[in-house]
Amino acid sequence: MEENLHCLRKETRLIGRYTIEGVLGQGGFGITYLGIDELHEKKVAIKEFFPQGIVTRNIEYEDTVTVTFVGEKANYEKGKERFLKEARTMAKFSKDEGIVKALDFFEINNTAYIVMEYLEGITLKQYLRENQRIAPEDLIELLVPLIESLDEIHSQGMIHRDISPDNIMVLPDGRIKLMDFGAARDYTEFGEKSLSIVLKPGYAPPEQYQTHGIQGPWTDIYALCATMYKCITGENPPDAIERVMDDSLKKISEFGIVIPPQEEAAIIKGMSVSAKDRYQDIKDFCEDLYGGYEEISVSENKESEVEIETGSEIKVTEIAEQQKSQYILRNPKVEDDSSTESGKKVTWDCLWFGSYPQSQITAEDREIYTILTNIDNWNKNGDVIIENTKYHKTEKDYFKYEPIKWRILQSENGEAFLLSDVILDKQLYNENDKYVTWEKSSLRAWLNKKFINTAFSDEEKEKINITEIINQDNPVYGTEGGNNTFDKIFLLSLSEVSEQQDGEKYGFLDDEIRGCGKSDFSKTGSWWWLRSPGYDSGYAAGVYDYGWVYRYGHDVGSSDDGVRPTLHLNLSSPHLFSYAGTVSSDGTKNEVPYNTRTRLVQN
Repeated sequence: MEENLHCLRKETRLIGRYTIEGVLGQGGFGITYLGIDELHEKKVAIKEFFPQGIVTRNIEYEDTVTVTFVGEKANYEKGKERFLKEARTMAKFSKDEGIVKALDFFEINNTAYIVMEYLEGITLKQYLRENQRIAPEDLIELLVPLIESLDEIHSQGMIHRDISPDNIMVLPDGRIKLMDFGAARDYTEFGEKSLSIVLKPGYAPPEQYQTHGIQGPWTDIYALCATMYKCITGENPPDAIERVMDDSLKKISEFGIVIPPQEEAAIIKGMSVSAKDRYQDIKDFCEDLYGGYEEISVSENKESEVEIETGSEIKVTEIAEQQKSQYILRNPKVEDDSSTESGKKVTWDCLWFGSYPQSQITAEDREIYTILTNIDNWNKNGDVIIENTKYHKTEKDYFKYEPIKWRILQSENGEAFLLSDVILDKQLYNENDKYVTWEKSSLRAWLNKKFINTAFSDEEKEKINITEIINQDNPVYGTEGGNNTFDKIFLLSLSEVSEQQDGEKYGFLDDEIRGCGKSDFSKTGSWWWLRSPGYDSGYAAGVYDYGWVYRYGHDVGSSDDGVRPTLHLNLSSPHLFSYAGTVSSDGTKNEVPYNTRTRLVQN
């Protein structure tokens, strides 16, 4: 870095707070440095306005930037003001998860600087260079935070104008963030007036090639869809100007890539050459891409202050609060499949929520684990003594808590009905009384006390809705189901797994499809309890591993029967869980790593 006389030297300090550590990158209009914020002792990215060709600096003598020609001074000042406007634009959207945050900005050395959060990771362009493509179902979930942020940008009358794989950062945890607001403009201000030409071939629509082209949200939608096209196909999207003369854009499916027709149609429509044929706003685009897009409550004309860390303040009038959204969790999808015995295939969306030791350990071990996880007073050697027995801190790992994977049986009205993908435990239906209903069973008490407290944090438990449980009589033997109950955690009923009744809407079309995933508890048999009574009140109904619904039931004192809990999850706080992909009745799985967290959009 020291050989470049234009870049600030290592250890250079700015405004007595930021120390330069190195150069991250250089472009035609600026230099980006790695810096240290001494006040907060953290890494930051510092962007310096340095338009090559019209300024110079010799760091052997000074850090001040000098305009090369007097005639360029006016253009330089205008450029610096636009640079500071970029900082103000970024500060406006600093709460959005899909946008890199501006932490500070200032003028010094006859130029201007923007201090941004430092993002570990690589650009989407680099990611594609290494991985070639991204599966459609992974991509549309990955892009949710960016799409939300883009919608917020548009709601403020702004457009980004430079969306491409170069300007999207992929973080180590799988999240993405939109960068570089240097080309962002207020489209409501200009209308048909002249807009500077800023474009990247392949990602810029025809109107960006024209100084009087009418640009708006549809301009960003083209670039976004072109970026999606590149990610899914691995091919560079054709230049829009070439498409004006001869539109030879290949559909995604023509590459032999499997993609739902509505998703392909949404992306191709978003890349329409004519602006009027494209989606005019993000919401319409999401309606087709995700199957729905719902705004949650917004505040009208709420004025807030965005405080920059130097203490300076920017007054911002927010048209609405930052839009909160939820994830698209689709209901079970049923398709014809001649390769299966039933001629049908069901695919369930899945998510991970909570964690539980999905292995067969003793009740005593679990009690010890619960104690160990709540102890803060380990000694200096990492030991603790409980009832004359010494435990080492690392012994907690023995119990191996694992994330719980849930199938989406139904998603509507901001709530998801979840069923655990596997048998999570083995429990008696009832420990004491032989004749019992769900209301009085020890299994119900265990699920709503020990299980819920072990599997979920306090914050997670708040997001599990209380459900009125209808306890119907056994439809074959007439055994009374008993009183209705109000539970957070419960089991499915006979009607909910029977294809002739409610089970069909949850994807339970026949015995073959009704099976469950394998777990440690299913190694010795995969029978799992239902809450419905069996032949009499001393029996409870259940489902065998091959999917047969056993209405006669097992003795409530049976110790070999598994538990697949169900619950209704409030979707208003998507950060509490991660998208897991899908699971199909033919064994096909499509999963995303547990640490890949996404914000969600409701269907």
